[in-house]
Amino acid sequence: VALFSAAGAAIGAAMGDGQPVLTFLTSLFSTILLGWLLWAVIAYFVGTALEGKSSVMEMARTLGYANAPGLLGVFAFIPCVGWLVALAGILLSLVAGVIAIRESMEFDTTKAVVTAILGFIVFVVARFVIGFVLGGVGAVGTSILG
Repeated sequence: VALFSAAGAAIGAAMGDGQPVLTFLTSLFSTILLGWLLWAVIAYFVGTALEGKSSVMEMARTLGYANAPGLLGVFAFIPCVGWLVALAGILLSLVAGVIAIRESMEFDTTKAVVTAILGFIVFVVARFVIGFVLGGVGAVGTSILG
């Protein structure tokens, strides 16, 4: 489910771009590895710190299904309204993610929202650090090869 959702969003991103194959692959990689899997690991650790009961695999599975509305990202290329449809998919995925955390961790909704907010802060910092490191590696590789 997470793969189909990521592929849909990647197709939507690639449709309006000058390099559609590169954009598709980059978006797919980013969404799967740096999105869904990283989010599942972070949500697991934050949730267990708040006395939740889950496993990384269970969290990844439930958050994978919660990403299903992200498939609406395939419509992102449509002029004027495509971004609204893609945004609706993101917002629905966010709501489904809180429900997934609640059910996976056996929390009440308040703890699930706190887990999602704290996890999102850690997630943003981790994505920034990973992007910075990968960007630095890419710049070094480009300078060596170029």
